[in-house]
Amino acid sequence: MSAYGVADSQLAILTKGQNDYCTKHLAAGKDERERIALKVLALFGRGLIDPDQLSTELERVAR
Repeated sequence: MSAYGVADSQLAILTKGQNDYCTKHLAAGKDERERIALKVLALFGRGLIDPDQLSTELERVAR
């Protein structure tokens, strides 16, 4: 797999995590979505790359 494939895969995980959380919690505003995106990136930076783990931890920290 090329480096682009890895990046695309990781980006898909991050995007899905943010979109799922925002849909579940009715976060539609730009500011709120950006706040959630920053939380997702912080979690990813801590090594959370599994979609289920990311979702679980996002529920805990994004409230």
